[in-house]
Amino acid sequence: MTLVSSFLFFIFSSLGLSLLFLSQVYLKSSGYKKNSTVLSYSSENGIKTGFNHLLSLLFQTSFPSPLSSQAYDELRENTRNKGSELLEKLLGSKPPLQISQTWEEMAWESTIDFNLEELLETENYFHATYRVVIRSEGKIKNFNQVKETSLEASLGILAGNIPLSSFPLLVDGKFEPSQGQNFAKKNRITLLPFEKNLLSPEACFSKDKLIPDEANDQLRKALKLRFFRPQNLPSSILRTILGLEKTDEPVPEGVYLVKDSTGLGGIFVQGELEEMVMAIDGNFQVLSFLTKKGRWTLGFSPSLAKTVFTTPAETFYYDLIPVGIIVVNGEIRSLGGGVKDFSGKFTLSREEIPSILNGAKLTIISSDKITISSHLIHQGVRWLEGIPYFKDSNSKLAIFATGKDFLDESKREGKIIVDGSSPQEIKIQASLTASDKGFSIEGKQKTVYLLGSLQTTDLCSNENNLKIKFDERFLDNLEENILELGVPQTANPVLFLSFFKPIEWKDF
Repeated sequence: MTLVSSFLFFIFSSLGLSLLFLSQVYLKSSGYKKNSTVLSYSSENGIKTGFNHLLSLLFQTSFPSPLSSQAYDELRENTRNKGSELLEKLLGSKPPLQISQTWEEMAWESTIDFNLEELLETENYFHATYRVVIRSEGKIKNFNQVKETSLEASLGILAGNIPLSSFPLLVDGKFEPSQGQNFAKKNRITLLPFEKNLLSPEACFSKDKLIPDEANDQLRKALKLRFFRPQNLPSSILRTILGLEKTDEPVPEGVYLVKDSTGLGGIFVQGELEEMVMAIDGNFQVLSFLTKKGRWTLGFSPSLAKTVFTTPAETFYYDLIPVGIIVVNGEIRSLGGGVKDFSGKFTLSREEIPSILNGAKLTIISSDKITISSHLIHQGVRWLEGIPYFKDSNSKLAIFATGKDFLDESKREGKIIVDGSSPQEIKIQASLTASDKGFSIEGKQKTVYLLGSLQTTDLCSNENNLKIKFDERFLDNLEENILELGVPQTANPVLFLSFFKPIEWKDF
């Protein structure tokens, strides 16, 4: 009995000691796990604190922010030398930024640093892309270990006379930024959210006039001029450029394809257009112009490098493609997408069919009013429940009404109108810019879906709905888009936040 009792005592004592040891191990493991979890929370809080602090700094300034010419030149030179003045102007603080916070036994420290990743420059503006790194260290009181976490993001800043297509919606020279808070709601405007950009699409307001009332850069490119302003050209020289007899008579009404020994230029239209139809015919982008004097048709194929230009008198063929700028020194009374009818003519269509060829890059500039009568849909764009998907499309269209005659600089009515007789749900994929009388939607109970952007001096929706989806391809192909001269630019230098998007979260 003594041996049995001793043996049982030994067994139970061993079990008790083992359980006690295991309890201590479990307590230490649980404590370590708890501290590790709290450390992760602390480090994560540091990232969130730094991220929210950065967002508050980015939104403290109303955009676009005006710049003087001298300030812009200084910012440009400083950015070239990898200085921080551009960031200081945007954030109001000199980077790197540091934040420290505590809560109960937790503490975290955040550091926000910026590195210039890419700088794209043109003659009038530049775009700086920064790699933003938010680093955080989480700590616990009376615990020696720290937890490190980082978040990388990309920040884009435009400065100078920037492309107007950078603004999803710009109302120019009419409101103070603080006065436009209810503008979108009052005019039944919906700005659909970005897909990649963390910034919310918002209406931008400027009390200073940013939309130019002239298109000299586009005119020079269309007419293949280098030095002279079109307004300063004698009639004889302009007639020579357009392929007319060299006299001092004014340019007669008609449609002209500019060409010289170096190739094709753009299209110049003198006088009013009764109708302008955009259509796709196989591999060709077709532009049909109807005036009181007849019909002109231009078809060009970027993939085949061929152009066909048909006038009321004859047809011309070229193994080249024109500059994609159409200048109309007059009113466009009806613009839209169309199809070829049984007689071979291109007429407007109310159907939702593509009318801008994939790969085509077009800018339509009018000195007077432009009335949009039908859909303007790009090839490769799919609309599902009012949302556009343009993964397979790389074409672009800009429409600009200047409000000033291109030859004598007399006052005209620069306005873009959505016709009241257009489809009740009309889809437009373009950057729309109206310099003088603004933008209006005629008719009743109409919904305009705009995939692109709108810049205007005034807006009258007439209780119709306007839904704007910003074309983010401008940001995806910035190196290509930033060098295109067909898009109008702001009349004065400004600072504008183009995008802010996260890239990668890392735990160390």
